[in-house]
Amino acid sequence: MAERGRKSVASLKVAGTTGIDSRLAPPSTLTPAQKAEWVSVINSRPADWFGPENAAMLVQYCRHKVQSDLIAQQLEEFDPAWLVDDEGMKRFDKLGAMMERETRAINALLRSMRLTQQSLYNAKSANTASQGNKGRKPWQVEND
Repeated sequence: MAERGRKSVASLKVAGTTGIDSRLAPPSTLTPAQKAEWVSVINSRPADWFGPENAAMLVQYCRHKVQSDLIAQQLEEFDPAWLVDDEGMKRFDKLGAMMERETRAINALLRSMRLTQQSLYNAKSANTASQGNKGRKPWQVEND
């Protein structure tokens, strides 16, 4: 016969669970900067978002992100006075092309892992989430 009333927390627990989420640990092959990016991404989503099947793609994302940061640093340190000669122009152009290539790779990986803002909304919820005030139409203004 079934028990009456609300069930206790202890009775709802599944046998064998410890309550600690099991997030993917960064591979030992990553550099410290890449590991930090790994942890940042892993912690930005629920514990069950990434499985072992996502590890290779996440490793590549972390590598591209750190590489992109290095290129961005080089671009920020670039002196505009260097653009007057051909060597400076070539270096600036090369850094820009490298940055674009890394950005494309990062974007593709983020989309594949469904980590972009766009991938978190479906068409219906994106409209209501962007309004901020549920139930209110875009043309309705609150008078303060």
